[in-house]
Amino acid sequence: MIPRAFEDIGRSDLEALFANQVAERRTLEFKRELPGNSESARKEFLADVTSFANAQGGDLLFGIDAPKGVATTIAGLEVEDTDKEVLRWDEILLAGVEPRMPGVKLRWIDCGEAGGVMLIRIPASTIAPHRVIFKNSNRFFGRASNGKYEMDTQELRDAFTASEALPARLRALHLDAVDAATRGELPIFLGDDPTAIVSLIPTTIFREVRDLDVTPEHALAPHKPSGYIESIRMIEGLLLHTNPGEQGAVRSYSVTHRTGRTDMVWTIGRIVDELSEEKVKLVWPKRFEDGLLDAAISGVAWLSHYGVDGPWLVMATLVGIKDYHLVESKEHWSAPAWRGQVTLPPLVVEMMNRAALLPLLRRFWLAFGLERPANPFADPR
Repeated sequence: MIPRAFEDIGRSDLEALFANQVAERRTLEFKRELPGNSESARKEFLADVTSFANAQGGDLLFGIDAPKGVATTIAGLEVEDTDKEVLRWDEILLAGVEPRMPGVKLRWIDCGEAGGVMLIRIPASTIAPHRVIFKNSNRFFGRASNGKYEMDTQELRDAFTASEALPARLRALHLDAVDAATRGELPIFLGDDPTAIVSLIPTTIFREVRDLDVTPEHALAPHKPSGYIESIRMIEGLLLHTNPGEQGAVRSYSVTHRTGRTDMVWTIGRIVDELSEEKVKLVWPKRFEDGLLDAAISGVAWLSHYGVDGPWLVMATLVGIKDYHLVESKEHWSAPAWRGQVTLPPLVVEMMNRAALLPLLRRFWLAFGLERPANPFADPR
């Protein structure tokens, strides 16, 4: 796989393949021509793509001349309508594979007078194995260093077992982040205020081995930092945190893991006494929603610097919220939360944006017994 964000790959990255004499491997394959329109050619195309999804994922490039498996030059594809051509092969994938492969991306790279290259990036699938079903086919393909092969019965059995265990393994990564935040297993500590813990995890994390050299310049920043951000190197990666307050507690921190995932932790409420004669425990929904968007969208942006792509698992846990009220408006609060800790249902997202995260926003309000309004922060004017 080319170590660069999918959308950023251009002609210079292709030329680097030639300059460095990059050879085909388990996660990278070159094809001189686009597949033909024959039945056998389409089946071969589907077998190539599913073999990546059933293994560690990878990049498949059409339009690269690679005698003996080593990239040498841009062969150059000439297509009248590149958008239509990309869409055609995308539709072939949708119709010819079962189950549908999440996160597969196709794009055309214009190389000027040299022609064009079609790039397909296939993530390691979380719901593998996938089979080719085009024209009544029923075949599963795996991948080795020398290309694809048809999977045998034992390999299929292992693939189905691994797929069933994956959701629990992904959730365990988030729960590790929760334990670190709540059990004092970090070189910093939070106060007792209600806190949100959000993990952003590529669903391919167990199938793509990474050891990122994370730097403070290319790590996820904590939510709404005020003043200087301090960094701490750890075995897991790089921790960035806000300035400690009077009691030595920080209000926000983030961890960018070497394995290619992130955690963001920040406070969402506190005890106030200026609203009534007695102290009141309050949580502000905008603090959670702003932080969730920051953790997810910024996390994707930073990880893309290291060539880490989705689909993504987004998980959020609220801690310390028991007896706290959610502030609907200045006049209305929720009943006090009856749970001290709530883990919201996990969410798998292919394209990260506010709309994709809406199910988590709704579940957050339900943790306090309320339905989220359609526009909770509308200007009353």
